[in-house]
Amino acid sequence: MTHRKCSKLVGFVAVAATAFAPRTFGADEPPTTAGTLAEVTVYRGQALVTRVVDLAPTGGGKSAPGLREIVVTNLPEQIIPSSLYAEGGEGIEVRSVRYRQRPVAEDVREEVRKLDARVREVQDELEAVKRQSFVINQHENFLRKLDAFVAPTAEVELSKGVLNADTLKTLAAFLYTEWTRMGAEGVANARQARALQEQLDLLLRERNELTGSSTRIVKEAVVSLQVNSDHPEPLRLRYLVNEATWGPHYSLLTDPAYKDVQIEYNALVQQMSGEDWNNVRMTLSTATPALVAKAPVLMPLKLTLTREPEQSVQVFNKAGVSAGDYSGAKGNLQQQLRSIEASRNVEGVQQMGGQWGQSIPASPASDGESKYGDKQPPGYSSLDVDLNIAANYIQILDLVTREKIKRPAKAPAARDEGLSVTYGLPGRISLPSRSDRQLIQIATLPMVAQTYKVATPALTNYVYNEAWLTNQTELVLLAGSASAFVGGQFVGHGTVPTVAVGQSFTVGLGIDPALRADRELVQRDETAQGGNRVATLTYRLTVENYGTGPAAVRLLDALPTARESEIKITLVSGDKDLCQDSAYLETGRKQGILRWDVTVPPQVSGHNAFALEYEYRLEYDKQMSLDESGSRE
Repeated sequence: MTHRKCSKLVGFVAVAATAFAPRTFGADEPPTTAGTLAEVTVYRGQALVTRVVDLAPTGGGKSAPGLREIVVTNLPEQIIPSSLYAEGGEGIEVRSVRYRQRPVAEDVREEVRKLDARVREVQDELEAVKRQSFVINQHENFLRKLDAFVAPTAEVELSKGVLNADTLKTLAAFLYTEWTRMGAEGVANARQARALQEQLDLLLRERNELTGSSTRIVKEAVVSLQVNSDHPEPLRLRYLVNEATWGPHYSLLTDPAYKDVQIEYNALVQQMSGEDWNNVRMTLSTATPALVAKAPVLMPLKLTLTREPEQSVQVFNKAGVSAGDYSGAKGNLQQQLRSIEASRNVEGVQQMGGQWGQSIPASPASDGESKYGDKQPPGYSSLDVDLNIAANYIQILDLVTREKIKRPAKAPAARDEGLSVTYGLPGRISLPSRSDRQLIQIATLPMVAQTYKVATPALTNYVYNEAWLTNQTELVLLAGSASAFVGGQFVGHGTVPTVAVGQSFTVGLGIDPALRADRELVQRDETAQGGNRVATLTYRLTVENYGTGPAAVRLLDALPTARESEIKITLVSGDKDLCQDSAYLETGRKQGILRWDVTVPPQVSGHNAFALEYEYRLEYDKQMSLDESGSRE
């Protein structure tokens, strides 16, 4: 081979080696830093993390002005790359932010590195045990061959009269000893292997819990920036992560006298983002970073006349219910409206390339046709068209229904859906990346309580303690679970509804063990009056008090209600007058709920129990039968 050919071959090999060699990061690589985690805002499903990167030279001194790059490394496993955003302080202009991934020999976190080292140790120990098992198996095979050799040899020597008894005895003792030792070593070896395997499985599960993945990839942000000052302010890098969420939880604390109630407003925070939040300022928020910024476009609704089947039938079909079911149709259409809105909010995020980890409704077709099969007008997005079509069906339903619609008797219950509140937690907080949920206190809220006892013997024999509270704080309380404590003793679970500032609400404080209630039908008479049937019923409500003091109890029962044209229901008499509380008279009384505020003497039970009787009358067509309407207002 000539010298020229040799040079070409070496050059080709050098180029090929460079092309296929793994990427290295040498002297030309920009400086790398992890920065310092400073702030975290936890949303429902995501979190916004802020890192601070100091651009000043190590050891102090001036920073050379000019264009430079810096690599912020060790970004978490659950980062949303499209959410990376860098913000420069005074003296810094951020030119670009680039996201990249590169393989590493080991995980970047100290806790994971320690686990990896322990995993390797256990794997080495397990391999040693497996090799020892192989040695034991080989030794057992040797003993089998020796056993197979001794017996025939002894038989031959015995037939020839030359048997050496001492040698045979020595071989038999040797075989017995070795088989006994091999059996014990085999059992001990199997136990050790099983214990090491269980330990290895536990370590691997713990590692997966910390990392969420077995891949060892370091994620980084390459920030290009212009430094215009000798002493630039730190760079702030922000990004969103998945697998982080929080929810409210309350502790309701009161004394045995039930005078006042103190509410501990807590947050159950869970994060498996892949990075530990150590010594950070934390904010909890119900805002939704996935929302689309632009409002949907409202399209005009045009009506026309047609000889086709009634529009109401078509609308009911679109709603997926039988014709005439106005409430069911409207509820279904409103649910579809909310589903389309959720799709619209998420679609914008998908266009950014983010993985939000949400339950995403199926997106409609984008070929000029909406999810309802209607043609899509030009200039409108398909999801905006679907929103308008669903809203139009609701409005048409209101126009064509033949039901008589009345204003609801009470305002709709408060919902925290779409409610955006933010709680800044005092001090600094550390929260590792793992599946455990950590309870963090948001605030302690003392509240003046109106406490009382509630007996509903139609439903239960237990009598419960309740408190009527008014939120006089500056915080909105979100709907969440609650644990009730009386005098430091846990008494039960409950819930707290969404409560605005200044709004009143009720919380449960557990069962009163000294009280029991019961309900009994004591008399029923039935007569005929003209073409009507008249039924008169008398009920007795009783409350037993095993305590040493009197108890103020709200005694509740339900009087049937109906349209007067069908059934006439009259409360005839009662031992006690009904409660005259204005709020009760405006709500519960109109719905047929009977309430008596009574005082039950101490130490009364059985025949001596506190008792209250009341009588009511039903009158209806004797050709008809009573039936429950099934409505639950």
